[in-house]
Amino acid sequence: MADKEILQANEQANEAAAPEEIGDVQIADEVLSIVASLAAQEVEGVAGMNGGFADGLSEFLGNRNASKGVRITVEGHVVSAEVYVNIEYGGCIPEIALEIQDKVREAIENMTGYEVKVVDVHVQGVQRRQKTELEQSLEMPENN
Repeated sequence: MADKEILQANEQANEAAAPEEIGDVQIADEVLSIVASLAAQEVEGVAGMNGGFADGLSEFLGNRNASKGVRITVEGHVVSAEVYVNIEYGGCIPEIALEIQDKVREAIENMTGYEVKVVDVHVQGVQRRQKTELEQSLEMPENN
């Protein structure tokens, strides 16, 4: 009889210790794309995201796409990301690509709790860094 009471007490303790599930949290692929895009753009040496024809057309029509240049695949809570970037001329492409992979993985895992399986970086082009307003004003000849 004592063994039965001990088993019941253990079951009650396990039920009390287990967190009660009240539902499931779903994160839209678009949200994951935005997180990845913003993380990639933070990397020094990234001149811009390259989203292809559809993103270019959308941007031309006035729709700014925050997830530009990222394709996400989600299976359960495991994410695979493809990031399409343009690199600043003079930057070390392998180093920049590795940093993009780290930043994107870290951002998605920290913000969503999802596991990142792979982050593929596609360097679509190389371009000069855009000059700041200060640099542009210093280059302009003074009108006297």
